[in-house]
Amino acid sequence: MKAATGFTKVGILVGGGPAPGINAVIGAAVVRAEQRGAQVIGILEGFKWLMQGADAIATHTRPLDTHDVRRIHLQGGSVLHTSRANPTKDPAQVEKCVEALDALGVDVLVTIGGDDTAYSAITVARAAGGRLRVVHVPKTIDNDLPLPHGVPTFGYETAREYAAMLVAGLQEDGHTMARWFFAEVMGRQAGFLSLGAGMAADATITVIAEEFPGDQLRLDDVALTI
Repeated sequence: MKAATGFTKVGILVGGGPAPGINAVIGAAVVRAEQRGAQVIGILEGFKWLMQGADAIATHTRPLDTHDVRRIHLQGGSVLHTSRANPTKDPAQVEKCVEALDALGVDVLVTIGGDDTAYSAITVARAAGGRLRVVHVPKTIDNDLPLPHGVPTFGYETAREYAAMLVAGLQEDGHTMARWFFAEVMGRQAGFLSLGAGMAADATITVIAEEFPGDQLRLDDVALTI
């Protein structure tokens, strides 16, 4: 018998790198699903085991209810762990994911992650042919997903605050020792975290990837822009 909302079991997984707030999202999703009369199952390590099919996923899940998640928002990391496994690189692995989710009885999949996780989720949903609905929660400290203006991805603001604190400390050391210090932050091709931390700490120089096309950046290239 289906719940009043039309779904019976919600699966939750986390993909990509860690970010502050993951457990709070997991907890909120579990509480909301339970209020709607659905069961919830946590899928461990993102798509890693789903990609290996029904036999593999059977031992890599955990049931979740309100009691299980009542204080996880106070914990760091992810209670479901995470991985960067990406099934979209092999159509056979996409089909394995569908097979595994069917075996689990999951008809709604909540994915928490960045662009790779979002793309994997929608690809699996399409392969399921309408049997699976997906809710994606944008999580990345890179802040590089196309959300409405002024709305950051969750995890970004906390990461920016910590990075700014570290840069501010390095500035004091640099002034005291009459030396230059360099701080490198995450972001790949997106400079939001670098720019945000640099502005907040009033860094002398902030270098962002968007200003320097190419695979490598030399310090004399930066000096030319000052």
